[in-house]
Amino acid sequence: MPRVTPYRCLRTILLPWIVMLGMWFFLPSPVIPPHQRGAYIQNKLASGNTVITALDYKPFLRHPGRVYSGECSECSDILPHWRLRASGPDLLLSMSYYYDGHSNLNLNDVLRDATQWHDRTWTGHEWKPYFSPPLGFGGVPGGDTAEEINMPWFDVTDQKLIHYNMHNFETHLNVRAVVPEPGVVEIWRNAYIEPILHDTIANDEQIVYNELNRKKEDLDLLASFQLLDKGKGTRVLVKYLAGSLPSRTYPIRRALLVPLGPFIAVPFIVLGGLLESLSSTFFYIILYFGFLAGIVCYRKMLGRGPASTPCGTMSWPFDSFFGGKCRSRNRKKGVWGPTGPVELGKNWNTFDEEKEVGLQRPKTVRLGRGWND
Repeated sequence: MPRVTPYRCLRTILLPWIVMLGMWFFLPSPVIPPHQRGAYIQNKLASGNTVITALDYKPFLRHPGRVYSGECSECSDILPHWRLRASGPDLLLSMSYYYDGHSNLNLNDVLRDATQWHDRTWTGHEWKPYFSPPLGFGGVPGGDTAEEINMPWFDVTDQKLIHYNMHNFETHLNVRAVVPEPGVVEIWRNAYIEPILHDTIANDEQIVYNELNRKKEDLDLLASFQLLDKGKGTRVLVKYLAGSLPSRTYPIRRALLVPLGPFIAVPFIVLGGLLESLSSTFFYIILYFGFLAGIVCYRKMLGRGPASTPCGTMSWPFDSFFGGKCRSRNRKKGVWGPTGPVELGKNWNTFDEEKEVGLQRPKTVRLGRGWND
């Protein structure tokens, strides 16, 4: 049985944390390919799971530069958690993070309202698009990429979701449901639909709908669902869902946030504060060394100055830092040859004592005899 030592106990405790930190920083973030996007969304929503998308938040703001009630001033994107939940024979649509029925939209009720409106207004005519009153979705998550624990190589959507999981920012969305044809429910941004409804001269919903499609941009139409009856229930076909998807490994990183979340941000915050407090000092140090390098380069270009000194081109500015060590090295160095002292002259820095003097035979000595012969 292995002996229990403090080192082994410490290693056993730290090893799981080291592994989790390694996974957090170096786990790859493979994205879902575009050709698999439709099948991925369909399978997730049809099976009752959640699909998360990231949408730019600016088009949903009532007035850029101002913050109204229900809006998130710290968010650059909204992160709808799309979810379809069965309630008897009906389907409920939610964008909230929570499963508590908060701000659900009954898609079957929208279809029933559209049918009643059409029978009452356009009896005997072909189908006309139906526009619901403004609808509100509360508790929609919001996030940003400005989070200390995000690494640059993380997927961008993952970074925004990590920011949300750390701060739990939420916002409120105003939308409208549109039924362009029987069985199809579309979710549009209300701020886009409302002006077109008021500005269209003709009182014809088909003209309004055509105008919507002609002027729409990426974030005007948020989602499109087709509901198909299947006896006692409803089957859904997801025709469109706006926004970018997170990577396949985001659920793993989100699970790692549970144990790491309370601790992983502390080193980043401390390090960031330290760098911020020392930033001015670092700036002056870099400025000083840059100034010295500029002077050295300038003097070398003129062909004079410290370029020929034995300590090199950068020796003279640092004499004050290193206590004159370069000055002591700059002193004239004498070499003692076989015939006495040797003057190095101007080319002292290229002088090789062994080559130039040490291997030369004195001219006053004959071969085979000593000095005293």
